Amino acid sequence: MSLRYVRGVRLKSWFLNGLLGIGGVCGLVAFIQLVLWIIRGTAADSGWWVLALVLLAFGVWGRASGVLVRLLADDDPGANRARQVAVWLLVVAMVLLIMGLKLSSPDLDAYKRLVFGEGGLVEWGQVLLLVAAIRVSWLIGDDLFRRLDDARPGWLARGFVALLGLLLLEELAWGQVIFSWQTPEAIRTINAQQETTLHNIGWFQDRLDGFTFLAMLVVLLTVVLAPQVARRLLRHQSPEQRSLVLALLPASYSWPLFLFVAVIAYCVATQSFSELLHNRDQEWGELVLYGSALLLLLRTRVLLGTAEWHAPGSEAEAP
Repeated sequence: MSLRYVRGVRLKSWFLNGLLGIGGVCGLVAFIQLVLWIIRGTAADSGWWVLALVLLAFGVWGRASGVLVRLLADDDPGANRARQVAVWLLVVAMVLLIMGLKLSSPDLDAYKRLVFGEGGLVEWGQVLLLVAAIRVSWLIGDDLFRRLDDARPGWLARGFVALLGLLLLEELAWGQVIFSWQTPEAIRTINAQQETTLHNIGWFQDRLDGFTFLAMLVVLLTVVLAPQVARRLLRHQSPEQRSLVLALLPASYSWPLFLFVAVIAYCVATQSFSELLHNRDQEWGELVLYGSALLLLLRTRVLLGTAEWHAPGSEAEAP
């Protein structure tokens, strides 16, 4: 018997529905671009077709397989090992994706336009991940307010929502990406990208790569060390207290994702392997960082919910 979290089962359904929905939207965008290419000769981004096929295929597989509910809902040694393998597979998939896009692009400029251009896949992927992370963080705050007499953890979750909101506004250039307004002249002259952002302004821009690497190194060390330290400090606490604190901490098996981000940040900051990794590849690191944060927030949200005993191998239906 193992514990199966009710929210994890629901998460599987929502995740697959979201994948199928996003895959359908990507397919629609690809089809519209194809029509415009036929009629007007405008450029079409083949990446939308690839993304749509991958998402739709994964969604269909996920509905027919019980692997996802095992990864998202079960608490037993076998499920934990499966999650470790899944994390490594995600890292390998990202490496292969970046290599494939670079090798399939005729030159560096084409590669940058494909994934980093205005309205590119990486940019909007970051936005979607941040929006989802903000929603999950808000729900975690609700859980903490309900479960605890002390309101401080709940307000800490609200503070994290504010931080994610700031990152989202920066990614959207405070709305400029959507509404396409002209950057005020006072900001244009001091902003490296001539956009309405804070992190590209003068002093920050000159030190951005170094600060990013240091921040990613701190995050990586926190992910690796925090769960181990907490288990030792909470050894004499009640099981309920231990489970609550460990649910709020990052999963120890998630460190390869943050190592991936830290390696990219180091290479960009030190200009190491410049023939392979360029400054704009930092956007890939941000994408994985936001995705990893969302995964950890979803884990916390699931663990703060109810669980029931489940016999391994039996069918799991969303309640």
